[in-house]
Amino acid sequence: MKGGIRIGTIFGIPLFIDPSWFLIVAFMTVGYRADYVRISNELSWLFGLLTALLLFGSVLMHELGHSLTAKAQGIEVNSITLFLFGGVASIDRESKNPGAAFRVAIAGPLVSLALGVILTVVTMLLGGQAIFEVLSTIKQPAIDRLVAEIGAGRSLIGAMAWNLAQINIVLGIFNLMPGLPLDGGQVVKAIVWKITGDRFTGIRAAARSGQVLGFSIMFLGIMSLRYGLFVGLLPILLGLFILSSAGGYLRFIKLQQALMDITAESTMTRDFRIVDADMTLRKFADEFLLMQDKETQPLYVATSDGRDRGVVVPEDLRRIENIEWNEQKLQSITKPLKSLDAVELKTKIPEVIKLLETKELKYAIVFSQVGSIAGVIDRGDVIRALARRLGWPIAETYIQQIKTEGKFPADFRLMEIIEQLTDEPKIVPKAS
Repeated sequence: MKGGIRIGTIFGIPLFIDPSWFLIVAFMTVGYRADYVRISNELSWLFGLLTALLLFGSVLMHELGHSLTAKAQGIEVNSITLFLFGGVASIDRESKNPGAAFRVAIAGPLVSLALGVILTVVTMLLGGQAIFEVLSTIKQPAIDRLVAEIGAGRSLIGAMAWNLAQINIVLGIFNLMPGLPLDGGQVVKAIVWKITGDRFTGIRAAARSGQVLGFSIMFLGIMSLRYGLFVGLLPILLGLFILSSAGGYLRFIKLQQALMDITAESTMTRDFRIVDADMTLRKFADEFLLMQDKETQPLYVATSDGRDRGVVVPEDLRRIENIEWNEQKLQSITKPLKSLDAVELKTKIPEVIKLLETKELKYAIVFSQVGSIAGVIDRGDVIRALARRLGWPIAETYIQQIKTEGKFPADFRLMEIIEQLTDEPKIVPKAS
């Protein structure tokens, strides 16, 4: 989750609020106000709002549990965002081993459960053992006696502490349910990763479990509609969120696996033209450049004596006076093979993408086993190879647009995905 309204920084981590957060705060304020009005009508709205805000403070503590554990492992935390269903911490990369991943996953629920215990103790200190029974009743005389004994202020604070204690305990237990994107899913992933030695298998198992969990929660929500629209709607929305997120994890690892499986050889094209290195610049210009579409410049490979000599960049002609074009050979502006940014046939496509992006190249040369030019790869070729492997319905006209612009689609953050792959100590690609 990206974007939202930035409200500050905590422990060096940018903190954002998604617009959906305001909606749920409003609903919770109204809901908790109904609890507190039995204690004090005048202060019920204030304590309803405080409870809603402190609830998200608890969610923030939960996410900080994950974030600070990740930071202790040297992992950068990009942001924490509070939204409709709680919060999410955006970390820079995966933990390096299943044990470290387990610690990051379990930290959040442990913080929530610890807060639940602490707030339960606070509730008891404020009102004694009897406060739990009184706050659980709907009988006004019992609540009136509590207010008479300890005062409206302590009663309100005790009720708020008890509400927050229960929610934190529920939050901790719920997040331990075994399915992505919940923390319990991350725990499942770490355990399966440890057993199999394959992170992909761990993610796949946890995501499938998340899909089952999402369907189950949606079913419970549908069954609960008979008790009221709000009672059933919230579980349905939550189930849809879990189901969508779990599916996102599955799509993501399929993309990662495709990146690890695809090679330069299966991606490259022979979208280049062979030219004689011994021809004059004038002949080259007349035969290959004058009639050429300027938006689709092919790569020119200069050869002589049956060997590739290098690559010709047409723009280099501009540095030479026209009067010399009749005398100079194409060899004079040919970039030697050794100076080219190139990869080998078996190079994995992440290395090709890194080369294209870090050096801002329009294309990368692919060398054959004998050192000649076997092919060329640009960003459009990369997208085509991924689409072919993953079954994406991408039109060839869009591929050609990417080739012309020389940029990956703005929302297609391949470098971020590749950096996560690079940070992995061991990845065992598997067929989907």
